[in-house]
Amino acid sequence: MEDKKGFPYRKAVIIISAFFVAALLAASSYVTLHLGLFTVEEVDINGNKRIVGREILKRSGLREGESSIFFFDKQVEDEIRKNPWIKKVTVEKDFPKKVRITVEEEEVYCIMLSESGKPLYMSRTGRMLGTGNFDLGLDFPVLIGDGIGDPELLEEALEILELSKNSAVLKWDDISEVQLSSVYGITVFTNDNRRIEFDKDDIVVKWDKVERIMKHSKSLGLVESYINVSSGSMGVVDFKKPAVKSGAQDG
Repeated sequence: MEDKKGFPYRKAVIIISAFFVAALLAASSYVTLHLGLFTVEEVDINGNKRIVGREILKRSGLREGESSIFFFDKQVEDEIRKNPWIKKVTVEKDFPKKVRITVEEEEVYCIMLSESGKPLYMSRTGRMLGTGNFDLGLDFPVLIGDGIGDPELLEEALEILELSKNSAVLKWDDISEVQLSSVYGITVFTNDNRRIEFDKDDIVVKWDKVERIMKHSKSLGLVESYINVSSGSMGVVDFKKPAVKSGAQDG
């Protein structure tokens, strides 16, 4: 039978082990916080073109002189991503004294006019990026109308712009304005004053009709002033009158 009054060796071992672990943690904390072994001395920011580095650094919450151990990459990334211009961000700890932040910025896809008429940059996904300015440029297709608030109609308008990127007859640069109406759907206006009515739904099919109409018109030497592909028919087309040549006379 075990002597209950004997020295409690097992309990002593547990106490000594716990003391050793606590001492080791305290020593590690002292080295980290006071001797600067893992102190951030450099924050390297890459990929930013429109956003200044100090804005990214401010959102990250990182400061020189702080430990690079006691922060979480995902939390820092989430804070930086709150800037609307940030599309992707990765934060990497380059131990012991460096943190690397790499961002990918959104690209301006078009401009939306606010209710007050202020130009706002928009991304391909419909994300508002900021107020339009001359430094970045205002030469983008403009979205207007009460239908902008309709997510499905907005996506269809952006889909038209996407299709125009690879078109040989109605290019992205040719489009000046896309009107979104909750009643009449989508109407596209071009830089050379053509009006193209799509309405809504089946945008890819309707775009194909528009391209075929424009290609056929071009083969005949005609230029459209108005195209309507809103119905299930091939489409309704009006043509511009040919310009009268200088010096031409009647009769």
